[in-house]
Amino acid sequence: MEVTRYQLKDKASSYSTGLPDILRRWWHLDRRGIRHGEGCMVKRHVDIRLTDGAILELGDRVLIDDFAFIQLTKPSPHLSIGSDVTIGRHNVIAVKGRTIIGEGTLLGPYCQINDQSHGMARSDLIINQRAIIEPVTIGSDCWLGSGTRVLPGVTIGDGSIVGAGSVVTHDIPPYQIWAGVPARFVKERT
Repeated sequence: MEVTRYQLKDKASSYSTGLPDILRRWWHLDRRGIRHGEGCMVKRHVDIRLTDGAILELGDRVLIDDFAFIQLTKPSPHLSIGSDVTIGRHNVIAVKGRTIIGEGTLLGPYCQINDQSHGMARSDLIINQRAIIEPVTIGSDCWLGSGTRVLPGVTIGDGSIVGAGSVVTHDIPPYQIWAGVPARFVKERT
């Protein structure tokens, strides 16, 4: 399916572009050698932190909205974001392993995606324990409502919708709507 965003001339829209957007794209993406397609936009106050050897790939027309925080830390982070994806305001994406976000997916404001958690053995302080890293996959044509949290090891199938404020702890099959803490099945997407 082809993406056809409703385009009105609206300077208040996150999708409007100007010279500041071009400069921010250069500052955050081009000068750092991040692989990205055409038409990517990086809005105000975005923080992208990459460790040595990190791989960040962006498809065409990816929007990273105001105050988003993307952190790729050791041991071997690889974040792949498909074309026509919107990373909403104040999103946090933390990757130590492999995370994939499919094409045409929308992440509402304040979403958080983590592919790691801490060990919890009583034998040592939590801060001293190694990270437990599990891949995260979010399919194409998904919508994560505002404040959604996606935990390590989760796969969200193509076309799925997750309700605002949900915590996704288990896989979500394609074309289903889930919501809650923890997220549970609500209904099929029609």
